[in-house]
Amino acid sequence: MNLRFSPLQEDDIHLACRLLQSNLPESVYNQTIFACGGYPEYLKAACKCGSHSATLLIGAYSEDLLIGFAEWRRMEQMLVLNNLNVDAAYRKDGIGGKLMAYGETLAQKDGISKLALDVFSWNEQAHAWYLRLGFAEEGRTYWYVRDLAPAIDRDREALAYIIDDYPMAEAHHQKYGFSSLKIRTKEETSVVGRLGEQYYRIQLQSGGWSGCNLLTDVLMDLDREKRLLLLSSDAYLRERDPELILSTESIRMIKILENQEVLYE
Repeated sequence: MNLRFSPLQEDDIHLACRLLQSNLPESVYNQTIFACGGYPEYLKAACKCGSHSATLLIGAYSEDLLIGFAEWRRMEQMLVLNNLNVDAAYRKDGIGGKLMAYGETLAQKDGISKLALDVFSWNEQAHAWYLRLGFAEEGRTYWYVRDLAPAIDRDREALAYIIDDYPMAEAHHQKYGFSSLKIRTKEETSVVGRLGEQYYRIQLQSGGWSGCNLLTDVLMDLDREKRLLLLSSDAYLRERDPELILSTESIRMIKILENQEVLYE
C-alpha cells in the first residue's frame, strides 16, 4: 500500500467528519462539538492557517484516498490528541500507530515533551492500545446530563448578570454551531459552552455543583429548552443532585516523550 501522511486536504474534511461520527455512539456523539452542523467549516477555517494553526489536521492517504486522520491541538506545554480515526477496512494495517508516531514527531519539532488524550472508558480496545503505546491514566471525567430547573423564585429584573463579548459568541455560534459564553453574576464568573441547540456544557471544578443555582437561572433566562451537560471528576456527584443522569465517562491519559525515534505498528 502506497501510504503517505500530509496535512488534511480541505476537500476531505467532510469525509473525515463522517469517519469520526461512525466511531462514536449517537448519544455520545451528540454531546460533542463534532455533532454541531458547522464543525466541518470550523475545521476548514483551521486548515487555512496551515502549520501556524493551533489545530493540526493530519491525513493518512492511500494514493489519494483518505483512510484515516488525526486532529492535534497545540497547547502551550503539551500536544493534545483530539481525534484519531481510521477507516474500518484499514484498521489492521497499523495506520493508527503511524498517525501517533507522526504526531510525536510534530511534538518533538515544537519542543513539546507531553502528549495528552481522552478516551471513553467503554472503548476498552483503544484504552488498552494507548497503554501499550506508553500512555498512563491521569484521571477520569464523568459526563452528567439533566434538565434545567430554576434554583429559586425570582423575577426577571432581580436576575442580574453580564455576558462578555456576546456578539462574538453569537457570530461564532451561527457560523459553526457551537460557542462559549463568559457569564458574570454577583456570585461568580463562569464559562459555559453551547453545543448546537441541545446543550449547555459546563466543566465543573472540584466540588463545584450542588444542584441548580444562580447560573442555571441565567441559562434558563437565555434558553430554557437546552439541557445541562456537566463534566466533573466527581464520580458521586449524583449524591448531591439526584436529577443528574450519568451519560458516559472519559479517561485522561498522558505520555512524556523521550528523545528517541518513534515507531508504532
